[in-house]
Amino acid sequence: MENKRPNLLLFVSDHFRSEAVHHLGNEASVTPNIDRLVNNDAVSFSNAFCQNPVCVPSRCSFLSGQYPHVNGFRTMHHLMSAHDDNLLKELKKNGYHVYFGGKNDVFKEEVDLSLYCDDRSDAYSELNCIAQGVPMKKGYRPILQGVTQQMAIEAANTKEASRHRLNKKHYYSFYQGIVDDANPFAVGFMGAEDAQIRDAIEYLKNYDGDAPLCMYLALTLPHPYYACTKEDDACIDQAKLSPVVTLTSSRAKQKPSIMQGMRENYQLYQWSEKDLLAIKKTYLAMVHHVDYNFGKVIEAFKQKEMYDDTAVFLFSDHGDYAGDYGIAEINQNTFEDVLTKVPLIIKPPKSMTVKPGIRSALVELVDIPQTISEITALPLSYPQFGKSLCSHFAAIKEHRRYVHCEGGRREDETHCMDGGHPKDHLYWPRTSEQMKMPQHTKAVMIRSRQYKYVKRLYESDEFYDLKLDPLELNNQIKEEQYQEIIAEMKEELLNFMIETCDQVPYHRDER
Repeated sequence: MENKRPNLLLFVSDHFRSEAVHHLGNEASVTPNIDRLVNNDAVSFSNAFCQNPVCVPSRCSFLSGQYPHVNGFRTMHHLMSAHDDNLLKELKKNGYHVYFGGKNDVFKEEVDLSLYCDDRSDAYSELNCIAQGVPMKKGYRPILQGVTQQMAIEAANTKEASRHRLNKKHYYSFYQGIVDDANPFAVGFMGAEDAQIRDAIEYLKNYDGDAPLCMYLALTLPHPYYACTKEDDACIDQAKLSPVVTLTSSRAKQKPSIMQGMRENYQLYQWSEKDLLAIKKTYLAMVHHVDYNFGKVIEAFKQKEMYDDTAVFLFSDHGDYAGDYGIAEINQNTFEDVLTKVPLIIKPPKSMTVKPGIRSALVELVDIPQTISEITALPLSYPQFGKSLCSHFAAIKEHRRYVHCEGGRREDETHCMDGGHPKDHLYWPRTSEQMKMPQHTKAVMIRSRQYKYVKRLYESDEFYDLKLDPLELNNQIKEEQYQEIIAEMKEELLNFMIETCDQVPYHRDER
């Protein structure tokens, strides 16, 4: 197929932390398809950071190239409207055929998605619609053939599913471990993910359009539940697992109040090291399944003879605690590297020179739209803050001096609490703390290669020397030896907030 512009594959995982990729140093991880791509055709950015540590704000950010604070996309409940600028809209209006597969977590329910894509499928939404006995939204293609009503109800009713899967000790941990059940959707989100991948591959096989294709796959794994198949579990050697990051009572007092509260709520500090490592093993087994599906999609592009002319992006919206620090899943205003540092792998089309391998430059997910703009030779029609990564394909160089991440709310922003779950809900350990102040305070991270500073609005700031304390266990905010560096990073953070506090549309109104 001859296209004037390259095709695009955006393979976006959820809760996938950078540390979980084998080629970046995790001996226990098994990601052969991702590693092979980096060895042969792609670059992997080992210091890539998201701009918010939860789904919706991060996705709104990396699809727009704007920071979460610019237009108020700072919560799980404030999504893009039809008038908001984003990459998918830009590609579609410039002649790309856009396939949108997987979870939304970007656009409001009432938005007509034909503004952003030509074809839409979502196994996750379809599963819930089947369970609730309601029709799929207009424009979605059904892909879960053969799913019975009862199977869908059992899979979608996560509260009851967790009750019969988890004993009291494991209740808030999201841990299921190996799940082998006749219900193909019992293993966390794996069944729906596999269906989504099958649909994308089938769609690619039948694609005969004369327009370049953008396949945007917004997938879910390794999102908790921490659940896997026995086949994926067997791939992970427990003896190679790195130790769990332990947050003792004394060290917890150095951390922000929301982490202290979550630690008490989860009570994972009562678990043995063996039990905590079981979470980590299952998490890596889920990552192995992500790699397996990624390999299937890459092979489908090769079979279609579209691989060479396709730019491939693999990345995630944020990471996951996975039991480290005594915490499961994520949090909205804490910024440990396990939450904010994500994989970012880019294979350019054959028309661009590439020296495959790892790049250590500090980069941000807001750099993705501008990178795609350069690859496709399509200037973005709105202002954004990304910097193209294309110059890194053939050379090793620096990119940014600092990276940023942000979250939380002001005290008066009660509409941004993202809480209200009852105590028997699995999200209660986190969201109950997000109902409180100063726990849910607005906060901003600035990170260099060696140092991380976090400005917190209503409580003490944080500062870590990552060279001496890579696990971020010792808050050095009051240490005299670091005060000059802290002052410099505060100044840089002020400059960053002034520079990015708003954006003025390119279009000038008549007056």
